[in-house]
Amino acid sequence: MSKRPANPLWRATTPAAVVALLCASAILAEPPMVRGLKNQGIDAVSQLQAPAANVPVTVVDIDAEALSAIGQWPWPRARLAELVSAVAQGQPSAIALDMVLSGRCGLSQPGNTELAAAIARAPVTLGFALRDQPGPVPAASPVAVRQPIDLPDIWQSRGAETPCPEFARAAAGLSALSLAGGSSATVRGVPAIVGVASGLYPGLAADAVRLSGGLGTVIVSGMDDPVMRIGDWHGAIDRSGDFLLQASGAETWTTRTVPAATALAADPRRFAGQLVIIGSSLPQLGALRPTAADPLTPSVQIHADIAAALLSGTMPWRPASAPVTETLAMLAGALAMRLAVLRQRPGIAVAAGLAIAVLLAAATVLAFHILRLAYDPLLPVIGVLASGLAGGVSQFAAARRAEANMRRSFEQRLPPAIVARLARDGATHLDSEERIVTALMTDIEGFTAMTAAAGPREVVRLLDGYFEGLTRLVTASGGMVDKIMGDGLLALFNMPDELPDHAGKSLVCAEAMLAFSEDYRRRPEALRHNFGRTRIGIETGPAMVGDVGS
Repeated sequence: MSKRPANPLWRATTPAAVVALLCASAILAEPPMVRGLKNQGIDAVSQLQAPAANVPVTVVDIDAEALSAIGQWPWPRARLAELVSAVAQGQPSAIALDMVLSGRCGLSQPGNTELAAAIARAPVTLGFALRDQPGPVPAASPVAVRQPIDLPDIWQSRGAETPCPEFARAAAGLSALSLAGGSSATVRGVPAIVGVASGLYPGLAADAVRLSGGLGTVIVSGMDDPVMRIGDWHGAIDRSGDFLLQASGAETWTTRTVPAATALAADPRRFAGQLVIIGSSLPQLGALRPTAADPLTPSVQIHADIAAALLSGTMPWRPASAPVTETLAMLAGALAMRLAVLRQRPGIAVAAGLAIAVLLAAATVLAFHILRLAYDPLLPVIGVLASGLAGGVSQFAAARRAEANMRRSFEQRLPPAIVARLARDGATHLDSEERIVTALMTDIEGFTAMTAAAGPREVVRLLDGYFEGLTRLVTASGGMVDKIMGDGLLALFNMPDELPDHAGKSLVCAEAMLAFSEDYRRRPEALRHNFGRTRIGIETGPAMVGDVGS
């Protein structure tokens, strides 16, 4: 039994499946280029909606106006003490200093006594900077780890640049202010906890939130999707110990920021109950970092974004299972697109494919802004579209091959011009009509005797070459081959299209057939089997022409 040929549409599915599997492998393996695309996709989704507003977080910015009014940085410690004291007087819930108060240590140094006293007036967390060289280690940490936990990629350093001891003793907490960028230096994750030597310490924003609630301990727990809990507040962290940053822009900065010069002169009650982060937006202080919202984002605003997300319960997070979820979504979308291409017309299939891509992207946007889940909207959509494109191109090539085969088959019976018209117009049925038609009929003299003497294979081989020549002459004369019966051929002229002088052209065709058949009879194989003469009859008259039934 012969094997049934595969449907060319289903055969075209193979390239689409291969592309879909390659895209799935890329999403799961996440090479650098793919990781970059993923990050850009998540960045784009995070910027479609502003971070939570009306959160009690205030930034005090040591800006150009403050330096112009007060003096260039570094300020005298007494002047910095005035700023901290002015904020503390308003009874904020906590103060975080996005600066390292190191150097010029000792109470004998000018202004240090005043600054230590100002720090002691409110719950203050002081920042320290991580460094790779062995060095001082911050004081006891408020971080407690609930086992089991797995943070294999946590930021680990051998030492830190810490505040002067007199300031550290006066402060309620010490926390890491260092920010790490990815391969593009863009800050997307902010440390929730870091490792220094053998200890774990909170990030600046996390410790500020801890102090704002009057809490003593930060608890970190969980394996695949670790969580940092600070009293009733919590935020998921990744396996690097980072919070996922949803960066705010200039509009949010303006709303929550008080210039340092204004803070010194303003009514301190504006800071009541606020979590206040003191830092700078000046480039010369090296405090600007690129984020998804702005390439020049002050680090103090980054810490404020994390604090606001923790306090409002809107901290976004990317589950450890996200690559698997994205891969399954992409494969499901690719399958749906493939089914649409196989079952629908091209226009509907394209519309369905675009709808699938839009739905995938929309699902990631909704997941981020409703569930705070950070899924990549870009790579799954690229995978679906690439798979659909590969399948479409392959299907188009298969259709063109099928069309070419059909043309070759029909051109053996119809003139090429008629075949081209039928293919162009998509005609599948010829309506019946009465028309004057010329019929040309042939047969081979002595064919029955020849078939009795020769074997079937030899007869078929002889007829193949013979009828190939006759049909070529018919189509070249503008006729069409209606049927071949044994050794006979029936050709019609003046159908399906009108053919001027169809009777004359049939006579020309008959003469050419006689010449061809006599030449064919002289071939060695035809002589060996006594191939007979070709007899031709021609008749012109009215006929009903067209398709009847199937």
